[in-house]
Amino acid sequence: MLTRRDHRSGTLFDPWADLGPQRRKLLERSWAGIFREYLLNHLPVNDLAAGFRDDFGRPSKDLAVALGALILQQLHDLTDQQTTEAIALNMAWHYALDIHHESDAYLCERTLRNYRRRILASGLEETLFRTLTDRLIQEVGVDTAKQRLDSTTVKSAIRGLTRLGILVEAVSKFLRELKRKQLDRYAQVDPEIVRKYVERRGDGCFADTRPSESRRRLTEAARDVYELVELFRPTSAATLESFQLLERIFQEQCEVTNNQDSPIEIRPPQKENCDGVISPADPDARYNKHRGTGYQVQLMETYAEDDGAEQDDSQPRKPDLITHVAVHPLTQHDQDALEPAIEETTKRGIKPSELLADSHYGSNESLSKGKSLGVEVVSPSMPAKGTRQGKLTLEDFELDDEGRVLRCPTGQAPKETSVADVRLQVVFDPVICASCPRKNDCPAAAIGRRERRWQYTRDRLRQRARRLGDADEAFRQRYRWRAGIEATMSRLKHQMGMAKLRVRGMAKVTYVAMLRALGLNIQRVAAYRAAIG
Repeated sequence: MLTRRDHRSGTLFDPWADLGPQRRKLLERSWAGIFREYLLNHLPVNDLAAGFRDDFGRPSKDLAVALGALILQQLHDLTDQQTTEAIALNMAWHYALDIHHESDAYLCERTLRNYRRRILASGLEETLFRTLTDRLIQEVGVDTAKQRLDSTTVKSAIRGLTRLGILVEAVSKFLRELKRKQLDRYAQVDPEIVRKYVERRGDGCFADTRPSESRRRLTEAARDVYELVELFRPTSAATLESFQLLERIFQEQCEVTNNQDSPIEIRPPQKENCDGVISPADPDARYNKHRGTGYQVQLMETYAEDDGAEQDDSQPRKPDLITHVAVHPLTQHDQDALEPAIEETTKRGIKPSELLADSHYGSNESLSKGKSLGVEVVSPSMPAKGTRQGKLTLEDFELDDEGRVLRCPTGQAPKETSVADVRLQVVFDPVICASCPRKNDCPAAAIGRRERRWQYTRDRLRQRARRLGDADEAFRQRYRWRAGIEATMSRLKHQMGMAKLRVRGMAKVTYVAMLRALGLNIQRVAAYRAAIG
């Protein structure tokens, strides 16, 4: 039975009247006061109420208390047990959630899991973040015209596995689920496979594999996986999620050949899919050569240009609030997150007019797309290819207004230039170039080419203009405010506990990322209100 209490109307007697003025003041200025005053009455309880009936069943917990408790759990990075104790015993939690009834002052761990499961099933975490963040922006009066965007990596609760470990854990996961759900099918499995992968006792278990034996044992595990896939593919066991994962991992790691002596072979590392499974415990997690394993979290926040000069204490600077959160696989490029971020903030009426981002978001296409959406994307261009190796690039040549090369870096004028709709071309005298000290670094000196000829596109001309503009002092002064988002990333990962999460899976990581970002916004607003008194 649905329970929704009225938190808008006051009570005849103030339940907090026994607190002294100093303690009451501390509560009102803390995160608890911010949550109670700004957010409690704006929780989307109607979206959660769809799963309950008004006239049947055991009374539910107050939906506002349940939703609020899950938000505060992420704000403080608590386990379910710690959250249960905080709801029962912590005065600040009682004040934030406006708890007056004894039945609302206790939520067991199972109740927390059930409500969290309902939120995950309905995708309510996005509604919570957007609705409540917009409320904070409105209450505090934060200017959203200037924002900055960046990404970071978070790791779910998985351990690193070798290719052998991935196969072994995938088999073990499938056999355990098969035993729970289809015991008659489980009886068809070879007892030797059950011993090695489920019981893991006796000789031949993979945990005892030495590094020198890993290649041989990997082939052995691949044959076992192939045997299980072929045995259960025509049966109802093929509908199990763990079987589909097992089959997917086999296709990623192994291949079937026509060789009768070795029908199953391990794919060489060069043929592995970069979007493959790295842990059966979390099939959504991915590997990135530069970032490691886990998930990519995109964050966009407001900012104000503040040099740290002394200000009037009565008017402290407004807080920087996170306006957009999105979780993606680590294999997705940053620039693919730019357009969704702008569109999502546009729908909520908090679109920036100026957006700072690093060079991963700064392709010509991304800047053009931002302009078409009414946002000026301020981002440096990626370094030209060959710059780090000391090669000459188009930025080193002198060009006229049409993009024609006038002189090379050593002062040599070209022999011939031409302009077309798509490409421009320059030709140098090979006799003069043969004695040039930088002939090996010149882009016109392609191997196997008789002429000293070089072609470049108009898009490359635009990149050159951007790269030269990036060195201007005006651009550097404008772009330097982007670095402030690194502090937000650090605080989320190390103070809010997002560097290593206790959950697995894209849905749960998204849930945590959304509510942790909301929690950080609450803390920043609380710090701002404490500063203004």
